[in-house]
Amino acid sequence: MLYKIETEDGVIKVRKAVISKIVLESIKKFKGRVFITNHKGKMIRLRNAADYVDVSLANSGLDIRIYIAIRFGTSISMVTEKLIEDIKENIEKMTSMEPNSIAIVVTGMISKQITRRNIEIRG
Repeated sequence: MLYKIETEDGVIKVRKAVISKIVLESIKKFKGRVFITNHKGKMIRLRNAADYVDVSLANSGLDIRIYIAIRFGTSISMVTEKLIEDIKENIEKMTSMEPNSIAIVVTGMISKQITRRNIEIRG
């Protein structure tokens, strides 16, 4: 369990898998232009990808780190800005938790082969 708070109406629990699912839903919106990877840049099937979203709860708030590869011809800045904005908005809306930091690491660009990159964007 990642987060637990007791209220007079009951207990609210948020698990890491919930946050991971929110992140993966944001990635799905890019319809084949963005792929989740591990930290080395190996592409991961979306149904197994929840384990590859790094989520931690610190005193300052929720910290999220994801690794992605982007299809060649897609703007890195557009993708990362939209992902950060979408993830932050959906986490706040669905869990009432405010992310402290969202880091997106672009591990590669995909054309016929993967060209390795290591670009980190924080929001």
